[in-house]
Amino acid sequence: MISVHVFSSRCTPHGYVRTGYTPGEIDAIGVYCGELDRCFLIPISAVPCQQTVQLRLAPARNGQQACITLADDFEFKGAIAQLGERRHGMAEVVGSSPTSSTTTPCEPIAVGANPFRDRFGYWMERVAAGEQIVVTHRGRP
Repeated sequence: MISVHVFSSRCTPHGYVRTGYTPGEIDAIGVYCGELDRCFLIPISAVPCQQTVQLRLAPARNGQQACITLADDFEFKGAIAQLGERRHGMAEVVGSSPTSSTTTPCEPIAVGANPFRDRFGYWMERVAAGEQIVVTHRGRP
């Protein structure tokens, strides 16, 4: 599980006040998980006014789907600009490193038969958007 704190904090005469972001303040939250080496882009409309978002790495074993935020729903596979530093100390944006780290759109996504069945509508929407999905059973397409 990936836990992401998504709130602003300010000091008032009565102590610190934390408030969650609203869709009127920001559009999305970018998250990088170093342990998984994966990026996620969470639209704030999916988690408005929450102070913490828990991204699950696997579906619940009991089949629950309500009130669960799956990390796969928000995976961001595009190129990420990385900050390099010039000799004079100013940060500059450079392309992804290595340059070949972006995925090609024709690369199919492999998904197991059970996860495919559990989230059939989600996978159908991705196929309708032009992505290629390969359904596997015990590792075989």
